[in-house]
Amino acid sequence: MILVAPYSTDAPIYHLPITTGSLILVNIIIFFATTFQLMQGNVEEESITWLILEFDTINPLQWISGAFMHADFLHLLSNMFFLWSFGLVVEGKIGSIVFLAVYMAMAAVDGAAVQLPMFLLGVEGGALGASGVIFALMVMAMLWAPENEMDCFFLVGFKFGTFEVRIVKLGGVFVMLQLIFLWLGGFQMSSEMLHMIGAAIGLPVGVWMLRQNLVDCEGWDFISRNEWLQEYPILCSPEQRRRLKHKTNVEHDPVRAALAIEGADTARNVAVLAGPKPKVKQPSQSSGTVTPVAPRSFFGGKKPPTQPPAPEPIPDLSSHPEFNRLVFLLRQAITAKSVTLGQQHYFRLEELKLIRGVSDKVLMAYVAMLAGEKKWSEAIRPLTIVANRNGESANQARLRIGQIQLKVNRNPEAAASALAQIHVAPGEMNPEDSKLIAMRDALLAEASS
Repeated sequence: MILVAPYSTDAPIYHLPITTGSLILVNIIIFFATTFQLMQGNVEEESITWLILEFDTINPLQWISGAFMHADFLHLLSNMFFLWSFGLVVEGKIGSIVFLAVYMAMAAVDGAAVQLPMFLLGVEGGALGASGVIFALMVMAMLWAPENEMDCFFLVGFKFGTFEVRIVKLGGVFVMLQLIFLWLGGFQMSSEMLHMIGAAIGLPVGVWMLRQNLVDCEGWDFISRNEWLQEYPILCSPEQRRRLKHKTNVEHDPVRAALAIEGADTARNVAVLAGPKPKVKQPSQSSGTVTPVAPRSFFGGKKPPTQPPAPEPIPDLSSHPEFNRLVFLLRQAITAKSVTLGQQHYFRLEELKLIRGVSDKVLMAYVAMLAGEKKWSEAIRPLTIVANRNGESANQARLRIGQIQLKVNRNPEAAASALAQIHVAPGEMNPEDSKLIAMRDALLAEASS
């Protein structure tokens, strides 16, 4: 026996799964009031078959009721696991009321899309179960949160375990399996056909809601993460394309992004990130040559400051209802080395203007995680916050900014300006400071060459 089912997700949830939980409860109640009673011999089969999706009639009531009927315990259990997991993602992004309307509408369309053709073709039999609308939810989750992970359990024989997999991969595997079994079965009406009909309904609904800006995926949806899809008007409206283009320009310009950090000292950010243009000696009329200045010219002819400014206190934002939760989630993402999730929580803290309350230790750990994935430009934003605070990690942050600007962004002027802010109090030089100063001077020499 092989069984795989999801049970949780790390996708950001902004609404409690009230409707998802209620739908699961209704499915369970209906199962025990109908199928279970039939299994116990308490009712006749004819007394409940009018609730399933029968193929020899056209009954709009069955378009809905069929989605709440299940054949046995395993059928119910597996569907409820999938409903919980993918409902959690979808409802978590659009809210309970909208989710209920979308769920019921897709269930009705799915029922009609199955019953009407079967009736016209004269096919006998029937269908039941929530799997059609669940596959619709699965495709929507693949569109809206492809890079988030789903926690799953597996049962192979007597071996039980859990694993994590990205939503887009999990959904892709299930869709591929349905297509394979559908092809092997000659594309006849079957469970696989019912599942693919549901998936075909969820795809346009998910795309349409994205295109109409009815769901905010914070730029992590499948279309936003794949620029080539944005060229098709049916997938991405002109307004949405302009918004994504603007967001991309900001994110791909680390200097501009860092300057936009809420609560930061803009003037100091300019000095650290943008930097002055290198001074160049004007050519004399006799020589006609241009003589570049020495490396120290990046400091405007001045030596780096030796007296560090007083550290800025980190504001206490723990009273904000979202602060502690988001910082906890950010720390969890760092511990799990989940860059995608870490970036989501970090950007959410910035959006709520809470990032300045995060400690230097957490920010530097976040930077280390980004560096591990070679996301150098994204690291400038948290590094700038640490540098501006003038705390114990400020010099390390300035050194990292200088390295990124010089090695990655190929901007020696900005690199030199960041390095110029490194300062050590006289008489307090220790081996670590000596190493840092040596690295700074080596980078300055390379920037001036």
